[in-house]
Amino acid sequence: MYVNAGCLNKKIEIIKLEESKDKDGFPVKSEGVILKTWAQVTNISGTELIKNNSDFAQTKTRFLLRTPNKNIEKDMFIKFKGSLYNIVYVNDYNLRGEYTEIITERVIK
Repeated sequence: MYVNAGCLNKKIEIIKLEESKDKDGFPVKSEGVILKTWAQVTNISGTELIKNNSDFAQTKTRFLLRTPNKNIEKDMFIKFKGSLYNIVYVNDYNLRGEYTEIITERVIK
C-alpha cells in the first residue's frame, strides 16, 4: 500500500514510565521520552460501556510512523494531545521496514 508522507502530520511522543526514588527514598514514576516523531493518527473503533456501575469509554487508535531506529515495545505508551495511549500491537507495515503501525487503546473513566 502507498503511504502519503504528507499524512504524517501529527506530533507524538513515545514514552516509557521509569521508576526512581525521591529524596526521601519513596518510589516516584516519571515519563522518559524515548522518541518524538510525526505520525498519521486514525481512530479505529470506540465503545462506551457501563461496567460495575461506572461509565467508561474505550477507543482504539492506529498510529502510522516512519520506522525508528529504536525498538518500540508494549510496555511503552504514546502521548498524543496530552493523553496516554496503551500500546497493544506493533507491526512492520507492508513488511518493508519503512513504516511502523502501532495499535493502541485508550480507556476513559
